[in-house]
Amino acid sequence: MSITLDLAPGLPLVSGDRVQLQQVLLNLVVNAFDAAADVADRPRKVILRTRTLGERFVQLDVADTGPGIAPEKLESIFQPFVTTKPSGMGMGLSVSHSIVGAHEGRLWAENDPEGGATFHIVLPALPDEAGFP
Repeated sequence: MSITLDLAPGLPLVSGDRVQLQQVLLNLVVNAFDAAADVADRPRKVILRTRTLGERFVQLDVADTGPGIAPEKLESIFQPFVTTKPSGMGMGLSVSHSIVGAHEGRLWAENDPEGGATFHIVLPALPDEAGFP
């Protein structure tokens, strides 16, 4: 299994509770590793990617090469007690979604055409001292 970091340089800061945002990131990364672990027919990878969206937002993506999310589950995975794991409680994504929302951000997931899934987080960037809005 490999992890690839594709981190944009010079990202603006975001405001938030560091521990809560770390919890979200840890949950998404652990889920990605769990999903990729089940793959035998292609390389098992997890990719962490960051970028800016304009000057006002920062995006973090966590992608995996796992089996993806069943289309019928894609809309409900952020609801409490919904899980795709045999031993999952169905709370991690629900809590993560609530945390990101409380930080005025957005969290969503998509299946990748080549297989696997990507979870996207967008958070508002803090204005810098140079006066960016």
